Amino acid sequence: MGVLNEEVRRNFLDNIGANRRLYACRQTHSQNVAVVNDDAPLVFENTDGLVTRQRDVILSVTVADCLPVFLFDTDSGAFGVVHSGWKGTGIALNALRLLGARPEAVAAVLGPCICGHCYHVDEERRRVFAERFGGTDGGYPLGAVVSGDCLDLRAANVHLLAKVGVKNLAYCEDCTFTDERLGSFRREGKNFTRMLAGVGFSVINKQTPYLQHY
Repeated sequence: MGVLNEEVRRNFLDNIGANRRLYACRQTHSQNVAVVNDDAPLVFENTDGLVTRQRDVILSVTVADCLPVFLFDTDSGAFGVVHSGWKGTGIALNALRLLGARPEAVAAVLGPCICGHCYHVDEERRRVFAERFGGTDGGYPLGAVVSGDCLDLRAANVHLLAKVGVKNLAYCEDCTFTDERLGSFRREGKNFTRMLAGVGFSVINKQTPYLQHY
């Protein structure tokens, strides 16, 4: 769905029964992550990721080809979500540090993004990624980060998280560029669909908490 403003976000969450405080970001493709606490604003400026230990809130970012990464600390119940585009690759590690979690206790889920076969970029961008992430190294868990004239945001993030010790990793294989159910800046152009990537702590019953994303 297109998430254009606070009213649209609120209506969407009301429709799915998620009637809690919603925190969002004015994203700038940065690696900035903010901590949500009792005194936090509902919208953070110049921020592309949020983390919290509060269980009565929803954290959100918007994506449309860039990669949403959800993080959950199974020890403390702290959780977060980040928007990771090519400029912001590495933001998941900043969120991990702010969680203060043991990497082996963290569950990470990577949502849909433009895939490594469709994300064609210029030579300079490929060079930057090769220098930062090893480029065509076949030892990466999901294969090469740079292949031909393409980048693989999913492979880069899985590599970074695995390298620091996150073992519980899951990822979505859907490509935003080829799957027309999903929003894609590259496919749709100027009037592209912004998708909400939100995460919150829900309770099935008093004894069984689980992390739910929308």
